Amino acid sequence: MNVVSVTRPEHLPFQVARTTASLATIYAMALAGLERSLPIKPSWVAAEVIGGVMLVGLPVMLGARNATAQGQTVTWQDYERMVMAGFIGAGLPICIWQALEYAALPHLR
Repeated sequence: MNVVSVTRPEHLPFQVARTTASLATIYAMALAGLERSLPIKPSWVAAEVIGGVMLVGLPVMLGARNATAQGQTVTWQDYERMVMAGFIGAGLPICIWQALEYAALPHLR
């Protein structure tokens, strides 16, 4: 399964951002459900961070590998753009989730 389909290296950042945004939305929904059913303890923070880093890193890695396998040349600039796009794509849904959680807390209003 190709998470990121390669047409040209300059399209990779958008494809990575789209993929990570989709994955991060699912991740945020899963974390919200877990937080409600099993209040997350401080020891769970490491697992959340590892999950978030994997969420960003895997689409970037797969995009670069697929591009190379298809004969595309991926420069360090392309890779850098994909990494930044991945963090932006993944960060937006997580920030929205946290803003909604913050707004839902009754004692902070």
